[in-house]
Amino acid sequence: MALRRGRKGELGIEVLPLIELALPEPPDDHTPSLLRDRHPETADAFSAALQRSLDNPSRLQGHWTQYAFEAVAVTLGAIRLIKTEDAGQYYFDDTDGSLLPPDFRIVLRDNTVLLVEVKSVKPGAEGRTRVRAEDMAAAQAYARATGGRLLYAHHWAGPNLWTLVDPSRFEEAGRYRQLSIFSALKGNEMALLGDAQLAGKPPLTLSVLFDPEQERPSTGPEAEDGERQVAVSGVEWSSDGEVITDPLEWHLAWFLALHSGWMPRQRTQTDSAGRMVRFDYDFAPDVGEETAAHHARQGFAFFGALSSLCTRLFQMATTTEDGGIIALRREPSPALATKLLPDDYWEREHVLKVWKFVQRPS
Repeated sequence: MALRRGRKGELGIEVLPLIELALPEPPDDHTPSLLRDRHPETADAFSAALQRSLDNPSRLQGHWTQYAFEAVAVTLGAIRLIKTEDAGQYYFDDTDGSLLPPDFRIVLRDNTVLLVEVKSVKPGAEGRTRVRAEDMAAAQAYARATGGRLLYAHHWAGPNLWTLVDPSRFEEAGRYRQLSIFSALKGNEMALLGDAQLAGKPPLTLSVLFDPEQERPSTGPEAEDGERQVAVSGVEWSSDGEVITDPLEWHLAWFLALHSGWMPRQRTQTDSAGRMVRFDYDFAPDVGEETAAHHARQGFAFFGALSSLCTRLFQMATTTEDGGIIALRREPSPALATKLLPDDYWEREHVLKVWKFVQRPS
């Protein structure tokens, strides 16, 4: 099975259903105008609506989070289908009350249907979030009507964590249903999408190798005292001091170093003549001595959840260093996580040893 993108939308077609939102209905006594003659009016309405959304940080962040979740689900690669559910018009029988479509419909490999509402929790939210009780009831009614199971996905932006929980994990709080990060973590079902915690043995080292025989003093009018020219002879990855040669492990090392929370420390090695031999970047958790000693005793430290690593990949492509949004969507790499870390990874010995922890809800 391979995940791939379905039809690619064409702007000229996708924009047509929006016309009814952009243009008011003409009064009954008004001589109707052809739609093609109302282009200036339509364009002005689109422009004004777009500007309002671009000027609304919360709205932008909310949509960015939805696309981030979509990218994570596709990158993890454990699903058969994901589709936006809350787009377009719908009609329903209101005998049993309101219906509210959640953000996404997901079909798992066993054909289980999930309906997922995505939320973003800002840093400093005191580890809690809430949903209006009437909205949750309407979303549950929609799930019953369409044969899916409703779940809530939250991106806890401070620690960059994803949780996926059943509505039963929320507590009653008046007109709202409230969820703490502790309850969300205990009930987390992100494993349904292929998520897992990854760990490894630090350090993970990227080394730039030099040929000392080609090292020369810098020359020229702009050369400074003590400046030297060096020749790079190669690049290598090593794990806990052992050189990685397998291409799969090489690519996995790049992914883990770039997107985990491990921080690089620089080391320079020279020969007896003081010439550059190698420049090392040792990636390891940025922790104190006591925690580092604990990692050494247990034999591994956590890189983080696969979903967190995939989110950092998405963030690097869609935001600036200070968090400004430059794009709402980036085309994800389908099942990238399963290609970097296939299920049979542990069937043979590897230099880059990885621990994988799959969480089930308590």
